[in-house]
Amino acid sequence: MPPAPSSAIIADTGDVNATLGKLSLELRKYVVRTRTVPKSFEEFIAKSNVQVPPAPAGKKYAIQDQVIVLVKK
Repeated sequence: MPPAPSSAIIADTGDVNATLGKLSLELRKYVVRTRTVPKSFEEFIAKSNVQVPPAPAGKKYAIQDQVIVLVKK
């Protein structure tokens, strides 16, 4: 069983691209650690202990091609 991950906190810097980059990095770490790809962003957050800032108004986070992106709600 892999060791329990420590909680990562992604700060809201106002730079959406930086936030998406940090989230994608945490996703890659999660995949390497668990050897599984989460089915949804919600599953990733629930299982990874990553704390994320709210998505911009009218958008939500999603996983596409193993990176985190913003999509319309």
